[in-house]
Amino acid sequence: MIARDRDLLARLGQVNTGLGRAVVDLMGRQDGGTLPVDGVRELAELLGGMSAELYQRAAELEHGAAPVRIVIDAR
Repeated sequence: MIARDRDLLARLGQVNTGLGRAVVDLMGRQDGGTLPVDGVRELAELLGGMSAELYQRAAELEHGAAPVRIVIDAR
């Protein structure tokens, strides 16, 4: 495994480790049952960024060009 892939998987592991804590934190910061917008957005950006890195690496492994843009339908 190349160092770049090890780094990618290590970052993914860190995100995974912190995900449970982030969810518990969001649950504790609910206001009358409503999640805090800033916390939800921060979590979405973290997960979205990690997802984009994984998509990029998958494209490289397929010997294709990395996608310029990944669209997640947030409707």
